[in-house]
Amino acid sequence: MILAFEFEYGSNNDILERLLCEIATDFAILHAIQRTHNTITLFAEDNEERLGAFADTLAAMLPLSIFFKSTNVFVAPNRPQDGIVCTSTSCEDIVFTPKHLAFVDETLSPSLRTIGFDMYENETLIAKGVTRDERESLYEKVVETLVQGHFVKVCYRNETYTIAPIEAYETVSQTGDAEVIATDLSALERMVVIRDNEIKALATLERPALRLKVNAVFAQKSSIASRVWIRLANDLFLYQLSKALQKKGVAFLAKTTKPCESASFSVVIDENTIIDTMRICVFENGEIVLLKDDTVPMPEALQKIEEPSHRAFASIMHEHRIFENVTTCFYLSCTHDDRIMQYSKEHGMLNLVSFPLPASYQALFEEIEHTSASAKRLVENYRTHFPDLYAKALATPIPANLPKSIFSLWNIASILLGLCDVWEEGAQKLIENAEDFGGQKGPRIDYYLQKEDALISDFNYLRLIRSAMSFKLAGTDEVTLSFGFMESLAYFISDTADAHKENMGCEKIALGGLMFGLKRFSEMVIKNIKPNHTICMNQELPIDG
Repeated sequence: MILAFEFEYGSNNDILERLLCEIATDFAILHAIQRTHNTITLFAEDNEERLGAFADTLAAMLPLSIFFKSTNVFVAPNRPQDGIVCTSTSCEDIVFTPKHLAFVDETLSPSLRTIGFDMYENETLIAKGVTRDERESLYEKVVETLVQGHFVKVCYRNETYTIAPIEAYETVSQTGDAEVIATDLSALERMVVIRDNEIKALATLERPALRLKVNAVFAQKSSIASRVWIRLANDLFLYQLSKALQKKGVAFLAKTTKPCESASFSVVIDENTIIDTMRICVFENGEIVLLKDDTVPMPEALQKIEEPSHRAFASIMHEHRIFENVTTCFYLSCTHDDRIMQYSKEHGMLNLVSFPLPASYQALFEEIEHTSASAKRLVENYRTHFPDLYAKALATPIPANLPKSIFSLWNIASILLGLCDVWEEGAQKLIENAEDFGGQKGPRIDYYLQKEDALISDFNYLRLIRSAMSFKLAGTDEVTLSFGFMESLAYFISDTADAHKENMGCEKIALGGLMFGLKRFSEMVIKNIKPNHTICMNQELPIDG
């Protein structure tokens, strides 16, 4: 009898094939593997009883992955002879599997080899973990050090990071690379607002991080930021330490990979390690996009594309195999220039819309005043009713190297509207306000091109800012106004997609750039676009290009 275990797997890496090979080989069952695009099928051949036992073993030993889309099991007529018969089943670089975790739970090793580690205070050795009992005591020593409020630097041969009590998160966040480590899945809802599909994603093989809102109860008793990047332990030392911390009632740690002068204690592990720094976004429908993943190599052909927006668009076409289709791409980034582009076999890749910025707030006000008499009155009214905001804007320089993007325009608007006093945090504050909005509809902020009826034109930032100033003068509160920026952008994208379908024969819509890693924004965009269009986003490569 032959059973076929079929997996839809949204990545071209070979991790699933190797795991299936390892499990089948360990079980000593005759097997073969076939792959067709993203469909991977394991064929196992044996009698009915053994196949039933193997199915149970496979379910227990195969870890969850963010790349799993669906599974299916069926009886196959034969085992293909042209399948991939695995001769090597090495999975040592795949850390968080049930097999490997069982080994480190037994040995308390911070590695897939049985090794010890040392602990130092400043430069003085204070503990060694050679035997299993010594390693257990050393974990308890690290826990005690953290509970007392100290920072601890963890040093592998090839990776270094610092951990601290969660109460020190604000200090750690000043490094610009802070994350929260939850010591157990059960602790998550004590800190953040999280959906079931997000909890499942955090527990996957890849150990990704999610950006989540801190819940009201935790926020009241903590000075932690309103949004945090949170994950489970993503290396084996931290995995074992998390179990020891959980026993002591410690649910969360702060972590940074940047240098932290407050760390006077250190743990040294004489071993290389693999630490996945993946960050993702999980949509309500269960779809997952990668925001960051340093372990995924960019295909060589894509590496040669210098422009990030073009590279992101090409990566989506590469993953979805849509080089035969007319496709419009909306690329909205937080760090690169935005573009609306279109690809067709006939014309190649065309830039349709760019997003210019004002040179300064003074130039912005003057440009608005020159558009019409009513616009001139608008600026005068704004100066009269909000003199402090007007003066603050004039005193704030707009950096010359600012990416020409919607994110930058939101930053400019945030300072002008008084949503935020700090330039570097302006757009982020607008985004958080929008995400906190509890209503159904916001004010309609103007998103138009300079040539309204044209398909190729620069974006009209004057109308965007003018409409926002008008709503501010009308008394619209900051949260509602912020949501208007986000909601109106979602409608602008769907309206543009419809126009491209009608006038340019667009068959697919590609969405790229980190702005589409904002859960609420992306879900609005997808809801608006999906009825009339096929949407393509990166499945394996990070979405920012």
